[in-house]
Amino acid sequence: MSAYIEPIRVAVFLFPFLALFLSLPIFVKQYRQYGRFIFSRGAIIYTFIFYLLCAYFLVILPLPSREAVAQMTGPKYNLILGTSLKDFLSDTVLHLNDPSTFLPALKQSFFLEPAFNVLLFFPLGVYLRYYFKFDWKKTLVVAFFASLFVELTQLTGLYFIYPRPYRLFDVNDLFHNTLGGMIGYGMTPLLTIFLPTRQEIDEASYEKGLEVTLVRRFVALVIDWLAIGILAFVINLSARLFSLPFEMTRETITGYFIQVVGYWVILNYFMKGQTFGKRAVKIKIVQTAKKKPSLVALFIRYGLLYLIPNFFGRVMSQLATALNSSNRQIQQMAILVFFLITGYFIVFSLSMLVTVVLRKRVFFYEKASHTHIESLPQKDLSR
Repeated sequence: MSAYIEPIRVAVFLFPFLALFLSLPIFVKQYRQYGRFIFSRGAIIYTFIFYLLCAYFLVILPLPSREAVAQMTGPKYNLILGTSLKDFLSDTVLHLNDPSTFLPALKQSFFLEPAFNVLLFFPLGVYLRYYFKFDWKKTLVVAFFASLFVELTQLTGLYFIYPRPYRLFDVNDLFHNTLGGMIGYGMTPLLTIFLPTRQEIDEASYEKGLEVTLVRRFVALVIDWLAIGILAFVINLSARLFSLPFEMTRETITGYFIQVVGYWVILNYFMKGQTFGKRAVKIKIVQTAKKKPSLVALFIRYGLLYLIPNFFGRVMSQLATALNSSNRQIQQMAILVFFLITGYFIVFSLSMLVTVVLRKRVFFYEKASHTHIESLPQKDLSR
């Protein structure tokens, strides 16, 4: 039993990291296609990822040492279909004329191993029919090739990491895995009778996709700052290669100003209220009574959000010298500036926090610039 439990423990440990790594592309795909990432869809997608992770680890774990594998002399593959059934009938305690042997026979490895391979691919058939809407032909093909991938993983010694296979490539496993997928496909209506259908999930996503959630905006924000980082890296690398006296970093006020104005203001303007992140999740900035936001509105919006807080933060970092000055007037002025800027950051933080907690749609910098975020049309029932 530990041979099955340990791979699942490893999958449980690694799943949060894998889920975090995959979250951004998953969110982007769902927002682009439906406009909303709802809980029911998220539960299905992430449980499917967890299932695939568990299945993969059950196939390859536990990992032996290379030395132990090099000393193995057993067969590398079995290409005779029906071997598992023959072994079950001939090498177990089963006697067809003695019902008392039925249950003991089912507890022996000659039955448990094929049964495990059937059960391993059973969930795959359920997911393919329920969420991915595959018919039985597509499910058959996917289950077979997924099983073939598993068997080739074993035959190649975990993609040639090991000098030879440490598990047997068995054509019977191809049959059992594919059979498990098809049984899962056949039992899907019974197993998912109390779950929402894929069409109901899509309809709920389309309906809620008209609303721009904070999570959706956050995903766009992450993509935008990643894009800024990549652009800054390319510009700085080019400057160094061509020996140009220029470097665009956030550490300097000039570099930060160029990043904010160039990306958040100018790019937004020419892309009609969109950046790379907003375009990825299908949202855009709209100015009241205008088709696209003006440069002034965008400058006010992102000046209040980025430039002023950044400027005040830099001023705060320089106040230590003034506060330690022997000139009393400079000290008093520094104290006054310190409290004013501190008050500004408190009001700024509270305003952002209240908007997030109360789930309001418009932040203070959007009110000041007369701009807001809208969702682009998502629904396409013809597909």
